[in-house]
Amino acid sequence: MFVKLSAGGAITLEDSANFRAFKLVVEGGPGNLDAVRKTLAGTAELPDKDTAWIYESALRSRPEVAQDAAWQTALGTMIEKAKPHGWIDEQRKAIKAHIEWTA
Repeated sequence: MFVKLSAGGAITLEDSANFRAFKLVVEGGPGNLDAVRKTLAGTAELPDKDTAWIYESALRSRPEVAQDAAWQTALGTMIEKAKPHGWIDEQRKAIKAHIEWTA
């Protein structure tokens, strides 16, 4: 699955049934990092141009999956499997994702 930030500023959850891959896709280049950080406030933190910490609560509350019990359970399973690899920040309650910048 991936979180996508469109050039127009829309945030969407794509490929939501794929729990084996996780990333943030941003339309545009990393030269817009500060603007992207502002747009994603409340959804993710971007410590640098390559890494995002996407808040678990932002994923769980997405309208397309908020009422899907099976999806919610699967996300929990994904998080548990990611913990031993350092991909979960317990303080932030966030999941680590690499950022893919698209032209």
